[in-house]
Amino acid sequence: MNLSTKTAWYPWFFNGEVGGYAEVYNGGLTFATVREAWHEVPSYQPGRALSLITHFLNGTPLPTTKRQP
Repeated sequence: MNLSTKTAWYPWFFNGEVGGYAEVYNGGLTFATVREAWHEVPSYQPGRALSLITHFLNGTPLPTTKRQP
């Protein structure tokens, strides 16, 4: 896709701990991972999966601090 990086890899947080990592590219694409989820995210990490999908649907960035708004 040849997109340049807007924001390099950073941790995103869920319940005061690292929920995963994300990288944002110019053009609005965000690549996100979920920590300790393997390939079945909702089965292994349901809370983190819900947080990720909620932020996606709301169009809000993933939380970058331990403190949640």
